[in-house]
Amino acid sequence: MKKWILTALIICLASSNIYAQAKNFDGLWEGNIESTDGESVFIRLFIEDNNVYLTDTDEDGDLAKNFSKEVIVSKGYGGQLNAFWMDSGGVWTETQFYSLSWTSSNKLSIYHTRHVSNESDDTNGYTDWGYSAVGTLIRNDDY
Repeated sequence: MKKWILTALIICLASSNIYAQAKNFDGLWEGNIESTDGESVFIRLFIEDNNVYLTDTDEDGDLAKNFSKEVIVSKGYGGQLNAFWMDSGGVWTETQFYSLSWTSSNKLSIYHTRHVSNESDDTNGYTDWGYSAVGTLIRNDDY
């Protein structure tokens, strides 16, 4: 009886993980999205096993995963995948957040936020700026 209960528990846990992330977000996604101030922002993300990566161009001119951010976190659930990264350099700190929602096998809805803070000698503190943008990313099957 204990073996049957243990087997049933393992099956339930395995199937709950399957349903937790029901969509396959893997691939290269890109698009121009519109910020709240009307500017166009180009976004390109590579997704693999629910891990969201920025992209860079390597020495051969090919797209490659960009591992330059020290803090980067991705988490998916159901039809959504969220990611953020943080970085700093000298007098600035930056955070970017990406909320991705499955629209179809070729389209993702995206809400994107960028927030930058800079040390300021004038105020003896920090100044900040940022934007929010929304739009659609399209799967690039040519990569």
